[in-house]
Amino acid sequence: MNTNKNIILKLRILTFMPIIIIGFIFLFMIADSVKTLNSLNLMKRDFLKINRISDYITELQKERGLSGGYISNKSEKLMNQIKVVRKDIDNLDEEFNKKELLSIRNKVNNLKISPIQELSLYTDLITKLHSKYLKVLKNINDPYIIKSFHIYYKLAMMKEALGEIRGSVNSILASKKSTNKKLLYYAVHAKGMYDVSMLEFKAIASKKYLAKFDSIKKNPNYKYMNNMLKKFTLPNNIVSKESPEVWFQKSTNVINKITKMQKEYILNIKRDIKKESHQIKLKMLFEFIFLIFIWIVVIWISHKIKNNIIRSLLLLAQYKDVVDRSSIVSKGNIKGIITYANDKFSEISGYSKAELIGKSHNIVRHSDVSPEVFKDLWTTILSKKPWHGIIKNRKKNGDYYIVDATINPILNQKGEIEEFIAMRYDITDVFKLQEDLENTQKELLFRMGKIEEFRSKETGFHVKRVAKYSELLGKLYGLEEKDLNYLVAASPMHDVGKIGIPDNILNKPAKLTGEDWKIMKTHTNIGYELFKDTDKPILKAAGIIAYEHHEKYNGSGYPRGLKGEEIHIFGRITALADVFDALGSDRCYKKKWSDEKIFKLFEEERGKYFDPKLVDLFFENLDEFLKIREEFSEQFQTN
Repeated sequence: MNTNKNIILKLRILTFMPIIIIGFIFLFMIADSVKTLNSLNLMKRDFLKINRISDYITELQKERGLSGGYISNKSEKLMNQIKVVRKDIDNLDEEFNKKELLSIRNKVNNLKISPIQELSLYTDLITKLHSKYLKVLKNINDPYIIKSFHIYYKLAMMKEALGEIRGSVNSILASKKSTNKKLLYYAVHAKGMYDVSMLEFKAIASKKYLAKFDSIKKNPNYKYMNNMLKKFTLPNNIVSKESPEVWFQKSTNVINKITKMQKEYILNIKRDIKKESHQIKLKMLFEFIFLIFIWIVVIWISHKIKNNIIRSLLLLAQYKDVVDRSSIVSKGNIKGIITYANDKFSEISGYSKAELIGKSHNIVRHSDVSPEVFKDLWTTILSKKPWHGIIKNRKKNGDYYIVDATINPILNQKGEIEEFIAMRYDITDVFKLQEDLENTQKELLFRMGKIEEFRSKETGFHVKRVAKYSELLGKLYGLEEKDLNYLVAASPMHDVGKIGIPDNILNKPAKLTGEDWKIMKTHTNIGYELFKDTDKPILKAAGIIAYEHHEKYNGSGYPRGLKGEEIHIFGRITALADVFDALGSDRCYKKKWSDEKIFKLFEEERGKYFDPKLVDLFFENLDEFLKIREEFSEQFQTN
């Protein structure tokens, strides 16, 4: 019972293990979701910052575009633009190169730099601001958002390239010098940057945004910009008459459309982040609800399983008690060493449990049991099959007990033998009762044989000697012990049928007539009729012997003319034993024969009357047969 309590305690602990494991899995999932949510919130914050920086860059690009013209011709528009930029800077949370910007403005205001230098300084500053875009990528894990951001960045690069074109061309127009090679080269270089960024944008943008961009390309202002650039690249082409204000207005119109598209894209990214954040929150809620559901199911299932196992253990303990009270039970390992013995085993064997456990089952092995029995037993159970049989065991005090045993191999989850369990029932009393019954049957058969012997006025221990001769022949022939016992017990019945033969024929001193002999031969049938309906092995053997002991090996015997091994071995053995004793004894109708005459007859009838193998065994062991005859002849004389 203590073992069951320990098992129940372990079951209760194991019941909570799935709950704890599920809890850890849920915490891991929630932690992962929280991490993703924090990452999205960080991206949301970064994109808000990018949006402000983008607005600042847009205004700074306008300032750059106007500054080139300002160097050649002071512009009120530039002053107003500087105010706008200053306002955007004030709206930013961080310091964005204010000193560098003020330095550039001072140089422009004091006309200390050329237009190309002005463009380069502003562009360097804008490039530094663009680099802050790329830092945002560190906080992005979602592939879709990363792709969207790259598209947004390509739009920013396209806008920057157009801004550089706007500024360089504006400086050329303001200076009235269309042959300024440095500014022209700057514009052409910016156009190359624009074309590359545009191709990269087209390679990754969706159809929706490609369509939007195509609509920008169809805009007259976009075409105007392209035509202006082509004019600059034509040899000896003078475009100085073109108004810088018109150029700035139309180019800014194109850049504003790109800016609008860029802003729309950043809004889409923010919307995607918000949508994903919402989905993650829903996922976390679902995970929580699912966890609660799983917990409830696991607790319920675990409770059911635990209760079923506890119930099974309690029933198993009761079954074990019932088996222990009614059966002799033991367990053994693969080597046959006893690992468990119940009280019944200890009581019947006379050994204490301490003396049994750790010992081989051979401790109760009886010498009467054939080694073949144990060989069959081990062959069977090692092939993972149960073995059943009757075994005689030895008690500690030397006495014996007999059990009806069943030995079952117990297999583990791999199908390998873990141990053996043996259940035995004490049938000693049953065997002793059966033994007494068989002894009674043997005694009765022997007495009936004696009755027949006295009735036929035969002298000597004829039935006793026939039994002994038959026993010796049976052993030499190799009969099993059980069959040998039946043969010895039943052989006195070989002539029991003579009780139905009239005395005038049975004890007739003269030779029997043909009719007399016909009646005499019926004693085999009479003997068979006495025992044919029995189910007792000894009595059945008596019927066989009475019926067949006058059959001859060559088929010339009676009553059925059986031949060779058609004649039961009991009949063949008894025939030789009966003839040997009958010829060596006086009868009312004859004198006993000499041994030489008997032996000569046996040699002549080998294979005819008698089984040749039995005749050979008789001669090979003649001394033993003569010894039996002499021994029981002396007893008769003594008695």
